[in-house]
Parts: sequence; structure tokens; C-alpha cells
Amino acid sequence: MKKTLFLMVIIAALATGCNKSKNLDFKDTDPLQIALRDNYKVNVSSDYDITFTSANPLVVEPKDGKLYGKNVGSTQITMDNGYKSMTVGANVSLFIQPTFEFGCSSSHVRSLYGDPYQSGYNDAGTLVYVYTMKTDEGYYSWACGEMDFFFNDGKYIEADLYIRNGVDYLLENYLTENFNPVDTVYLHLTETDSVLTCLYRNKVEEHVILGKYPSGNQYNETLLFYYHESENRLGMPRKALGTNR
Repeated sequence: MKKTLFLMVIIAALATGCNKSKNLDFKDTDPLQIALRDNYKVNVSSDYDITFTSANPLVVEPKDGKLYGKNVGSTQITMDNGYKSMTVGANVSLFIQPTFEFGCSSSHVRSLYGDPYQSGYNDAGTLVYVYTMKTDEGYYSWACGEMDFFFNDGKYIEADLYIRNGVDYLLENYLTENFNPVDTVYLHLTETDSVLTCLYRNKVEEHVILGKYPSGNQYNETLLFYYHESENRLGMPRKALGTNR
């Protein structure tokens, strides 16, 4: 009887093993987009354990089933489940850029970035999505403390990013690689307050304008704001929802 039960267990185990798929189910982007010092979980699954290998561990280092963005740069990531393998690119950036799909719906932004940490209407009556508190440390990503999306009539019109103090040279590299300087203007924050603002045009998405100025809050961050050149966003109050920014 015991031998019969043992054989039945062996047969069941073999049958279960035969039903396993040897494929890798990859549902992520290629190349992967990873923020600097962020632990990124690849959207890939398998019936078998997956191992990750980086062609350049100084850029991306596999850690506990996730990918850690060590330095800004690009490399190749190989995923292997013992039967199948797949290699994709991986880009580590200072931060993940907001979408340049201006005019898209708020639900589309949610589909890209998930539910915001906070949402509501600011003093100007504009719907704002605030993305922060992504990690236990209390920020959206290591270099970007907060990312806000602004909507008018349900359409996305602008994004604001607060870049942490201490990454100046990385930020300048980002601007040099992706944008051309076009102007320096005074942005009116309030009726009595204005700040000197540098404006840049995106080299690839030429309709995208970026503005940069010191945010002047207790964190000494740099505020970046993105908008479509057809929109006159410079008169818009930068305040979001009463956050500490």
C-alpha cells in the first residue's frame, strides 16, 4: 500500500512537471526604463525560476529578482529560466520623464503611472495628480522627489518635477543630451513674485518645452516643468495641492 501511494505521488509530480510551460512571458518595454537608484521589477513571468544577468553590472545590477539602477547609462539584460532566455536593453536615467502625450486623458496618465498619491483641484481650479511616496523613504524616485500632472477639462496640459539637491551635474547632462536652450524669462509665481526661468526645447519632440528654476523651498530642489509649445503655461501658478513643495 505504501509503495502504491509513493508511486502515485511520483506520477502526480511528473504529470505536474509536464504541464509546466518552458516559455518566458515578457510584458515589459524594450529597452527597460529604470530610474537611477531605483529597484525595478521586470514584468516577466515563467513556470520556472528566472535569473537575471547584466552585461554591465556598473549600470544595472540584478538584486533579489529585481534590477537596481546603479549609474546613468545603458546595458543589456538577459533573462533565463533554464529552458528559454531573452535579452533586452535597459536604460538607466536620472528620472523617468513624464509622458509627452499632451492632451491625453487623466485616465491615460493613471494607466502609465498608476494611481497618484494625491489628487484634487488647486486654487486655480485645475485638476492635479501628485505622484510621490513611491518608496518607504518618502519620495517618487531617488532624484525626483515629486511628479505632478495638471489637467484642464480632463486633458493633460503640464507636468512638474522636483529634482533633489545634489544632482546638478547629472541634471545638466540630461538637459544637454535632450534639450536645446531657447530663452530666459521671468516666470510670475504670484502677482508680486517672479523667478528667472531657463526655457529649453526638446531635441526629438520639438513641441515639448521645458522650464527650469530653483523651487526655493526648504529642500533646495530644482523645479522642471514640461508643456506643449501651443499652450501658454508661463502664467500658471506652480503650486499644486498644498504639498510641502
